[in-house]
Amino acid sequence: MALALIAITPASVFATPLAITPGNGQLIKGNQSGTLLSVTSVTPCIAFSGLAPACSGTATPFVVSGGDPLFKTGTTGTIADIKTTFPITSFETVQLTAGGPAIFDLLNIIAPTGFSACTTSTNSGACETGTFTLTQQSASQVVISLALNEIGYTGSKTTGSTPYIGVFSTTLSGSIAGCTGPNCSDTIGDILLWEAGGNAISSSWSATESPIPGVPEPMTFSLMGAGLLGLGLVARRRKS
Repeated sequence: MALALIAITPASVFATPLAITPGNGQLIKGNQSGTLLSVTSVTPCIAFSGLAPACSGTATPFVVSGGDPLFKTGTTGTIADIKTTFPITSFETVQLTAGGPAIFDLLNIIAPTGFSACTTSTNSGACETGTFTLTQQSASQVVISLALNEIGYTGSKTTGSTPYIGVFSTTLSGSIAGCTGPNCSDTIGDILLWEAGGNAISSSWSATESPIPGVPEPMTFSLMGAGLLGLGLVARRRKS
């Protein structure tokens, strides 16, 4: 029965996940010159192409600015706008120092926890919109961040993948671009008011993606299942 279990397990048991050694497997990236981030938290969407409204579906180049030697520093990859349907396949691609490219699928957005809800009167501390975390750094500087669950792989994910967490952020300083009137400084409340008017926030962006350690590969799960089944058979024989 244990052999039968292994035989009917999907082909992914023979997984070769994205190699994350040597180094720590971390990917650091940022936007190219002239490519902005368009974000709105009213309808949770994010467009790396800088187009408004967000979620245009465009794939935009980015530069790998550092991180693990697994990735080619200084070369470009592409990243797709975040839509509202998950998973997003081929959400991101990036060249490797050998082979590749590495492909990342976006599984879901990680909802912020431990923060109060942002309101149009918030102008200090940190809060969340259910999707984004907004942090008031100073009287006119706000950091907007977003956390994502992803998987990274080369070739096809059916041959294995590595779980990743991606953290994207943008920092807004001074006045809201394109805004006129009394509520245009970069405070959390003013940003929400601007978005509530059907506008999006445009800015430069950066991101760090790190592999999640200690997550068993499908092969590990299969071996665990076979082992537990074997122990169950042994226990039954002892009882009989």
